[in-house]
Parts: sequence; structure tokens; C-alpha cells
Amino acid sequence: MLEHEIIAERFALYTRHIICIQSRGVDPEEKDRRDRAIVYLFVYAGLRVEELSNLKLTDIDLEMRHLRIVGKGMKVRTVPISNILLAELQDWLAFRAEMAKKKPHVEASPYVFYSQRSPKFSVRGIQRMVESYSPPGKKLTPHMFRHTFCKWMLKATNNDIEKVRRLAGHSHIATTSRYVKDSYSDLADAVEALSKF
Repeated sequence: MLEHEIIAERFALYTRHIICIQSRGVDPEEKDRRDRAIVYLFVYAGLRVEELSNLKLTDIDLEMRHLRIVGKGMKVRTVPISNILLAELQDWLAFRAEMAKKKPHVEASPYVFYSQRSPKFSVRGIQRMVESYSPPGKKLTPHMFRHTFCKWMLKATNNDIEKVRRLAGHSHIATTSRYVKDSYSDLADAVEALSKF
């Protein structure tokens, strides 16, 4: 099983467990689907929490398979949608359309994600949601998932910093190069692990 599949499976199991405990009158299926789609966007598209909160339905083009992201300083970038992310987004958007028939604030919302009472899921609300899945002794943050995206992209592109910089929406390549240092230490560990002959 691949690393991302293990993470997704653990997240799904943990989500179901936590939802049973913390649902507080919230529809568990709705929360599970929303939270799962949010985590997938962090991990497979590298969004910042502000970008995810501001993501509108019109920013997703499933046919062309890309996201239009308005980042820091109102800079716009386009991020391709992978097969894994596509399936998750299709599932969430179909479910969201059903919820729009039942909830006026969802129907009126231009945003991809909403909260129980608001047409837009706030930055702080998303942060709290992610934190609620933290295992004992470790605090999860949205940026951890973005960090995972950048690391995976570096591996997938053979450390092509410029591609990762563009996908992540970094203004300066120095920001992206932080992830390369981690990747080189991973390589050093791999070389050290070679058996002696």
C-alpha cells in the first residue's frame, strides 16, 4: 500500500471514530465527506488554508481538471487535479449539491465549503476541524498537509524546485528550497542504509 493510501485509510478510520464522539448534532456523513475533501485538497493540491476557505465553485473545472487558486497578494495560479483528487472532488460536489436542496445557506453559497450555519467555512473553522483529528500528543495543522504536498511533488518531479514553486504558489524559490533540504537528508539516510558488501 502506498504512503498516501495509508494516510487516507487512517484518516477515514479516525474520522469515523471522532465524528461519533464530536458530532454535536452535525450530520456525521456530511462532516465526514466535507472534512475528507478538505484534507485531500490540502494534500493533493497544496492549498493554503486561506485559499481553501476562499475556494469558489467556479474555481473548479472538473472537465479541464484544474483548480484556479487565488493566493497571497491576489496572485492567481492553476493547479492540475490528479485522478485521486478528481474522484474526491466529484464525490463532495455531488453530495454538496444534495445538501444545497435542503439548506438555503448552502444553495446561496458560491464557496466549495460551508459550515453548519455559514455559507463559507472560515479559516479558523478549518483550522479547528483539522486540529480535532490530532492524535494524542501531536497537533495537526493545515500547513502540515501542504508540507506533505510539497515534499511529494519534489519526489515526483526529481527535485524540480521551479515546478514545485509554481504549484505551491511560492513567490520566492528560497521558500520552496526549504523542502529540498529535507529531501536531501532523506537521500542521505537512504545512502547510509545501503548494505556493506
